[in-house]
Amino acid sequence: MAQNGKPPYLLVGTVTKDLLPDDRFTIGGTVSYAGAVVKQLGWQPVIITAAAPDFVPPAYLADADWHILASAATTTFRNVYTPHGRQQTVGPIARSIGPADIPADCRNISLVHLCPLAQDVEAGVTTLFQNSLLVTTPQGWLRQWDSHGIVSLGDWQGAAEILPQVEVTVISIEDIEGNWAIAERWAAQTSILIVTQDKEGCTVFYEGRRWAVPPRPAAPTDPTGAGDVFAAAFFIRYHETDDLWQAAYFANVFASMAIERPGPQGIPTREEVETYIVEHPAERA
Repeated sequence: MAQNGKPPYLLVGTVTKDLLPDDRFTIGGTVSYAGAVVKQLGWQPVIITAAAPDFVPPAYLADADWHILASAATTTFRNVYTPHGRQQTVGPIARSIGPADIPADCRNISLVHLCPLAQDVEAGVTTLFQNSLLVTTPQGWLRQWDSHGIVSLGDWQGAAEILPQVEVTVISIEDIEGNWAIAERWAAQTSILIVTQDKEGCTVFYEGRRWAVPPRPAAPTDPTGAGDVFAAAFFIRYHETDDLWQAAYFANVFASMAIERPGPQGIPTREEVETYIVEHPAERA
């Protein structure tokens, strides 16, 4: 399955309305930020999402292959960045995405990215893709929220069911509140676990080993979606090369360039990233 000669990359997760301080909003969510990376790197985004009838795909993803499930609401977030970190609220929330929502012709796509945002991708979806590189950014399975919509880190109830089904899982150090014991436990349940660490690059867990991959120094202007950008860049480069170190350094550089520019439209080109890597080779661990 390819469109215009481009290999398809399936994203399963909800789009979001990300509210701004003046109550305007931008379109966000992993499917949006990662989708922009997918397109920039020469792949075709195929997006299965759920949203309200008034949802309009952003212009930069107008040519993606959208499968929009009807929902009473579009998942809505408000992010406030403080010196103590991000404070996030959520609500309303779109309907969840289950196995019956995945079309048959999407189940053999070679690269499948599950990207829940608010407990909105059902665990059963992980069993559908027997011929795919199945990867995930599970932050939406980690989130919990109170009656006011204030989001906090919850215990990932489905980890033991989901992690053995996926080949690569990408989380941030913020997702686990700096608790490496959680990362080590999850790494033991899956093939490959990557922990992104902002200015410190990332750590790769594989076959009982862990190693650090260095960052590219950056001057951030817009950190929103950085983890999603890293993940999509990593997944694509790993699929292309089967080289964890190369993929991780590529993704570190890619994400660092993206956060220096506003929004998904600031995604760097493959050539920019590869040029930097040639000029600044990183020593392998």
